[in-house]
Amino acid sequence: SVPHLSSGGKPQVADFVHGSDGLGNVPVPAPTTKKAEQTAAEFLVDKVSQFPGEVSVLALGPLTNIALAIKMDPSFVTKVKKIVVLGGAFFAAGNATPSAEANIHSDPEAADMVFTSGADIAVVGLNITTQVSFTEADLSELRSSGGKQAQFLCDICKFYSDWHLHSYGDPAVFLHDPVSLAALVRPELFTFRKGVVRVETQGICRGHTSMDMGLKKFKSENAWSGYTPISVAWTVDKAKVVAFVMELLKN
Repeated sequence: SVPHLSSGGKPQVADFVHGSDGLGNVPVPAPTTKKAEQTAAEFLVDKVSQFPGEVSVLALGPLTNIALAIKMDPSFVTKVKKIVVLGGAFFAAGNATPSAEANIHSDPEAADMVFTSGADIAVVGLNITTQVSFTEADLSELRSSGGKQAQFLCDICKFYSDWHLHSYGDPAVFLHDPVSLAALVRPELFTFRKGVVRVETQGICRGHTSMDMGLKKFKSENAWSGYTPISVAWTVDKAKVVAFVMELLKN
C-alpha cells in the first residue's frame, strides 16, 4: 500500500468485507519471493516504456499508483495500450457511501487525474458488477470441480459470502474483479458508452463519478470541457460473463 494523493491520505482496508488478510482469513503459506525494489509506479513506467502500445493495465484497486506513474512520466498515457478500471458507480448507488464506490472513494484525486489524462480507459462500475454474481449453487459447482485453486477460492469466498448475506440479505457474491477482467479480455460481452468522467474530491459526495453523456450542448465551458472521453461499461451479458469466469476457475 502507498499513501494516497490526497493530503495525509491513508490506504483503506476493507477487512470487514474480505477478512483481515484480504483472503477471508484462510491460512496460506508465507511467500517465498522477495519484495521488488521498484515502486509500483516505477514498474508501470518501465514496462510501458519497454513495450509501448503493448501493455494493458487492469486496475482493481484505487488508482494511486497509476496516477503516480503519470506524474512520474506524462508519456505513460500514450505508451500504455489500455487501462481497464474497476471503479465508480454510474447512475447507481455507491458501496463506500451512498454516492461513491470504494476504489474511487479511497483516492478520488488519483481517479480524477487518471480519468482526465487522455489515456485509453474503460471503466467498469457498480452499475455493471452488481449485476453479475456467483450464487450458492455456483460456488457448490466450483467446489465440486475438484481443482486445487477452485477449492481455495470457495474457502476464501465464505467470509465474502457471509458479508453479502449480512449486508444485502443474500449470500450470492458480486464478481467485481472477474467482471473487470472479462471487460478487458472479452469486451464483446459488454456495451460501452463514451463520455468525459470527473470525480468529486470534496464534500459529502467525495468519490462520486460524474459522466457527461453529451446529451446537451452547454453554452459555456465547465469542469468537463476539453477532456478526452473515456469508455464506461453500460450493459453486460450476465450469463455469458458468469460462464466465462466459471470456466476459467474450474480449469
